Amino acid sequence: MKTLKFALLCTPFFISIASAEVFKLENLKISKEVSNENIETKGLDEKEIISNRNIDLGEILSSYFTEITKVRKSGIANDIFLRGFGRDNINVLFDNTRIYGACPNRMDAPISHINIAQVKEIKIVEGAFDVENEGSLGGVINVISKDPEEGFSANLGATVGSYSYTRYDTGFNVGNEFIQILVNASTQDSKVFKSGEDKYLTEYAVGKSAYKTEKINGDFFNSKNVWTKIKININEENELKLSFGYDYLQDVLYPYLKMDAISDMTYKTNLEFTNKPSNLNLSLFFNSVKHDMSDTYRVSSNMALAGYDYGMRTVAKSEVKGFRLSREVSFSDMNMKIGIDGFRRYWLSDNIITMGSITDNRGMIPGVSIKNLGLFVKGNRKFGNIIISSGLRYDILKSKVDTSKFGNDNRDLYSKYYKSFSYKNNDYYFSGNITFKYKLDKKSLVYIGYGHSVRVPDPEERFIALNKPMTNPDWVGNPNLKPTKNDEVDVGFEYYKGMFSIKGNIFYSKLTDYIYLTNITSLDGTTKATSYTNINAHMYGGSLTVLGYITDSLSSELSLAYQRGKKDSGNYTDKDLAEIPPMKVRLALKYENENFSGEIENIYASSQKNVDTDLNEIPTSSYYVLNLRGSYRINNNIQVGFGIDNLFDKLYYSHLSYLRNPFSSGVKIPEPGRFAYLNLNLTF
Repeated sequence: MKTLKFALLCTPFFISIASAEVFKLENLKISKEVSNENIETKGLDEKEIISNRNIDLGEILSSYFTEITKVRKSGIANDIFLRGFGRDNINVLFDNTRIYGACPNRMDAPISHINIAQVKEIKIVEGAFDVENEGSLGGVINVISKDPEEGFSANLGATVGSYSYTRYDTGFNVGNEFIQILVNASTQDSKVFKSGEDKYLTEYAVGKSAYKTEKINGDFFNSKNVWTKIKININEENELKLSFGYDYLQDVLYPYLKMDAISDMTYKTNLEFTNKPSNLNLSLFFNSVKHDMSDTYRVSSNMALAGYDYGMRTVAKSEVKGFRLSREVSFSDMNMKIGIDGFRRYWLSDNIITMGSITDNRGMIPGVSIKNLGLFVKGNRKFGNIIISSGLRYDILKSKVDTSKFGNDNRDLYSKYYKSFSYKNNDYYFSGNITFKYKLDKKSLVYIGYGHSVRVPDPEERFIALNKPMTNPDWVGNPNLKPTKNDEVDVGFEYYKGMFSIKGNIFYSKLTDYIYLTNITSLDGTTKATSYTNINAHMYGGSLTVLGYITDSLSSELSLAYQRGKKDSGNYTDKDLAEIPPMKVRLALKYENENFSGEIENIYASSQKNVDTDLNEIPTSSYYVLNLRGSYRINNNIQVGFGIDNLFDKLYYSHLSYLRNPFSSGVKIPEPGRFAYLNLNLTF
């Protein structure tokens, strides 16, 4: 079997885009990207996106793609799952660069560090079909930013909505043939949202995690963003792009956790050089996040020692720097791309407890670094109506703990639970894919693909060390974890006929050494801990999208996605994998003419009863919500938008609206109730 896999991955026709969606926010098109084929797009226009309330990318992606489900954490900064894969099992990139959150509980998920005003398009590769980036186990989401252009233009935007929500955007573009500059700035803030039963979302946090009275209907979040991109045309053959970004989130409340984000600062820097005649591209990047969270706004902080306004606090930082060098070449009927890339990821998280006595838990993630060097090649070749595409990648990774960053209470946790372990890990592995597509006509096709992807355990999974004498169990990583491997088969089709199209896909993923939560007992049998282990598991599912134009102005779209996960090994009594979203269906009816567009959006999610009772996962009921939105272009410079989300003010929960990590509050947080908004966009 291993010989067969290697033979498939070494097929001399290389590519990794067998199942890629492109979501453009500037031209606002959603299309299938299949090799070199000219596939018809299904369209959204700029008026529709501007009329959306656009709080963050997690909500937008969850709304438009049934394969993506958001994790409701707050009114902002929502995390996402793709086809049942979440956290580090999917890669989230910004202009092909990596960015990682600093919070151990993903308050600041990678997607939350990208502002909607910066986005030109979003490329989504589902499954094990990405060889350009290490660790795309279940897929990759690459957010591409806008480029500056020649000439001058400026924009002003404002959105107001329920719960005193406001968003303001401004920016300008200026440039000549040699240099172009784009600058963006935005702010957004809101009071606490209410649910469909007219309760503030903060009221669902109870017990010691309950909010102080003055915060129940206080500020929910406050966000400020500044970003600039400079493009320099050195000459006709060479181009240089520089981008800089700074995001600042303040006083963001997370009712489903035990703490809130006091501040969150993100710095993004990227340099990209392109030589056009040789199709050579070089990029260098550095992204960092500084995160400070505490229980200052919770009842638990009342137990803090005198002089402290918090009982629990975590201060963390995350950094990643790297490079990518690639070149595209074409000859005969074959297109290829070869490249080398590398990065260094660093994560440090310090935890401080001031309840009862000062407990120095510093170094819960003790300065862990992961260094990667990877080589990749991909391409495609046509044989009549058949397209064969494939890709191959090899990675070298080194993980290491800075032992000086341990606190006294955490230093001996690994030896307390593991007979043998190392503070260093070296991992080496291949990944790749091969896909066969058959063209039925100019637009329609069927395909089958096999992908093998791998991702290294992240710093938290291997090396978190948190001694919790007051609340047991401890939280300790597993330094002996192996990388997770995904062997996946995808089968799909696309059919176009006149004003009608239908696309479908089914997949099966065999997961070897899948990293999963477990409970362990200390070697002396006196204490317990929550940790991670490797198990074997599998996921399967599929998606379907049907698009039809009823008239030139009226269209409808039906999409649905379903996934299921099962354990195949491990010391568990329940075979269901946790955190698998239920089936989701989206039905949208859209009307559009030259100046006006309107949409009725219906979203249904089935109940999820296939939960992991070993991890105390809670079933979720089905729900149905109706959203309305529209926009009107007064002239070429002025556009107004409006909308109502959750028109019937339903009380409902996303299945992923809970957390089972060390600071979890143990409660599920519902989605917001009826939310009305109005926006205005001016361009000059």
